[in-house]
Amino acid sequence: MSLANLIVQPQAAYLYTDCGYYDADGVILKLEHKIMPFPNQAMAIAMVGAGKLNATLMFDEIERRGYDKLGQIAFLRAFRAMVRETCSEDADGGDREDRRFMIGFYSHEHGRALGLTIFTPGMGPDGKSPYEYHSADIIIAPMVPPADAFGDRKVNVTVPRSFDPIEDGKVLVDAQRRKVAGWSHGVADGSRVAGDVLMTEVSATTMRFELIHMYPDQVGMKVAA
Repeated sequence: MSLANLIVQPQAAYLYTDCGYYDADGVILKLEHKIMPFPNQAMAIAMVGAGKLNATLMFDEIERRGYDKLGQIAFLRAFRAMVRETCSEDADGGDREDRRFMIGFYSHEHGRALGLTIFTPGMGPDGKSPYEYHSADIIIAPMVPPADAFGDRKVNVTVPRSFDPIEDGKVLVDAQRRKVAGWSHGVADGSRVAGDVLMTEVSATTMRFELIHMYPDQVGMKVAA
């Protein structure tokens, strides 16, 4: 698991992703973006976790199947089935995919931005069923106490006047990069925020991308938090 934040404000959903893929010692294996944009659906999906699957491969498969031509609801149904198929809980060894997906989209039916998450067994919150969609306005991963990012300032990330997606987003990601802790799947302690950090904004009419950090990490090294 590495950086993947989902923050939903009424007018837009924001996804924050880094580029790092790691081995069990926390060494960077590659630097590659983890976002899948779908402008026709006013939707973007972030993918994190362990396994061979990456966002590029999954995006290509979605296009091959023609899901990118579907409407929002049909797309979400098809994507859920695809997650169950490609990330089967029965797989093991090199075929196992432990994944969590964060989805930000703008619902024209509801007139506001919304967020969802779906995950494989063991990759989501306790008590939440895998392979099902769960509503989510805030996902901060890795989790850090708000004071680590904002000090004494009280911040509600879902309120535009309280949280600026770019400037405050930079501060939050910096705090997450400084976090050094154990990670799942037996990965060694360390920071898991590496390379360029991309903010993806999904609103009613536009999808916008902005690099809010460009950390000087290199393949073959650990993150120098």
